[in-house]
Amino acid sequence: MRVLNVFFFLSLFCGLAQAQAPQKPPLSVTPLSAQVYVHTTYGVYQGTSVPSNGLIINTNDGVVLVDTGWDSDGNTDNTRQLLRWIADSLRQPVRLCIVTHAHEDRVGGIGELRKAGVRVISTPLTARKSVKLGYEAPDGILPSDTTFTIGQEPIRCYFPGEGHTSDNIVVWLPNQQILHGGCFVKSVAAFGMGNIADANLKAWGSSIRNVMRQFGSARIVVPGHEEWGDTQSLTHTLRLLEKHAAAKR
Repeated sequence: MRVLNVFFFLSLFCGLAQAQAPQKPPLSVTPLSAQVYVHTTYGVYQGTSVPSNGLIINTNDGVVLVDTGWDSDGNTDNTRQLLRWIADSLRQPVRLCIVTHAHEDRVGGIGELRKAGVRVISTPLTARKSVKLGYEAPDGILPSDTTFTIGQEPIRCYFPGEGHTSDNIVVWLPNQQILHGGCFVKSVAAFGMGNIADANLKAWGSSIRNVMRQFGSARIVVPGHEEWGDTQSLTHTLRLLEKHAAAKR
C-alpha cells in the first residue's frame, strides 16, 4: 500500500510540474515592408514564456537575418523553424546572420545556422563573449560602425555605447527606415528593465541618446522583446532607466 501511495505522489508531482511549465508558442513572422519581416521566437525567463524579436531581410541576393531564434541548452528548434519558414515562404538562401550581442536569445541558434551553411557575424567582443558562454563563436569582424550592402540593401551595424550589455549593437536599414534595437531598446509595452545582469546602467542613457541622434528618423523601431513601433520606444527606454535609478536611491 505504501508503494502505491509513493507511486501516486510521484505521478501527481510530475503531472503538476508539467502543467506548471510555461508553454512556448511556435515561431511567428510579421511583415514590416515588402522586404523586411520580424521573426519572433519564444524562450523562458523567470518562469514565463517571453517573445524575442529579430529581423528577416529579403534582398535580391538572398536573405540576411538579424539575430538567431531564442535557443538554449542545445535545443535549436526555434532557429530550425526559422530556416524552414524562409525556405518554404521566401524560397531564398540565407546568406548571412548578424548577431547583436552575446545572450542566448541572439546567439543561441548559431550552431543550427552553421549546419545550414550560413555565415554568422558580430563584433569581436560578441564573438569572445559567445565562446565564454559556451556558444559557437560568430565571425568577429564588425567594426563599431560599418555599412555594407547585400542585394542592393544597405545595412548599417552601429555600436552606440554600452547599455543592456557591453557589446550591444543596433542594425539600421536606411532604405526601409527600420531600426533593429535589439535588447538595447525596450518596448513601450515594457514596465521594467528586464534582464540587467550584464548591463551598464550608468552608460545606457547616454548610449540611447547616441541612437536617437543617429536614427531619429526611424519609421519603425524593433526592440528585442515584445511589441514594436516608432521612436517612442527610445524615449520610453530613457524613462525606464530614470525610473530604475530613482528606485535605487
